[in-house]
Amino acid sequence: MPLLSKLTGKREEELFVSMCPERTIEGKALQELTTLPQIISGNNQTALDMARRVFEKISPYVIEAKSLEEAELAKLYCNTYRDINFSVGNAFCLAAQTFGVDGASVIKLANEGYSRAKIALPGFVAGPCLEKDAYILTDNMPDCGSKNFILSARKISESLEDLVVDWVKHRVDAGKILVLSGMAFKGRPETSDLRGSSSVNIARKLFAAGYELRLHDFVTPIEDLKNLKLGEVFADLSAACKGAAVLLVLNNHRRYEDFQLPESNLAVLDTWQACKKINSAFTLGNFLLEEGGTCAE
Repeated sequence: MPLLSKLTGKREEELFVSMCPERTIEGKALQELTTLPQIISGNNQTALDMARRVFEKISPYVIEAKSLEEAELAKLYCNTYRDINFSVGNAFCLAAQTFGVDGASVIKLANEGYSRAKIALPGFVAGPCLEKDAYILTDNMPDCGSKNFILSARKISESLEDLVVDWVKHRVDAGKILVLSGMAFKGRPETSDLRGSSSVNIARKLFAAGYELRLHDFVTPIEDLKNLKLGEVFADLSAACKGAAVLLVLNNHRRYEDFQLPESNLAVLDTWQACKKINSAFTLGNFLLEEGGTCAE
């Protein structure tokens, strides 16, 4: 508002500013715009009324925040809450492996038929919202317990990227061919979005380590994958796998359910357990166990 005041030459009380956070999930935005409640706010009553007139035409009901700051915090809380929930699943998964137990398996066991346990399965937590909103929320916070808690949860999920890279380095010599499939940051709902993708971060680290990469995604346009400049791009996953040493399945798109390997000697790290027709020994639930080590090591 001080910047707008300077640019317009108007006093701040003459400005009309609203914060109306968007809280839709990517892949279902058009549907959710007309079904989710819309939070509105304004720096004065006129701005608030203007925002209400707009969103009452779209949303089933409108919720009024007490201030611009309250509306912005509500947005950041929604994404950070989801981020922390997913991070708990990842932390539990890694903890289980220190006891020699498959992390994904024990989480499914804990959840089954028990309404008070809704522990998220392990997986990458990324994308243009979840990777940044915890940092936006904490950026102007003083050092305190809640700030440390929020950032610790974020770091847990970020650590999965390096664990996958280390898994590859331990198993495969540099220079070998790796297939990275599922480059978009998520598979369900499907998206072509590469922003904030853990898959892209993993690809960059493996490329820097000297591996030859082949990239694939069921949705992302070929040209977008080529623009990453990280390796050859394939439209057909079976073709990409021929002659490769490892296949990394990095998101959970539904089309993996019907995928069958063209070669039986290909090692597969199915991070989301998405490939129903592949009996992969390696998932995020047990890949530390397969190395004979623990998180501490």
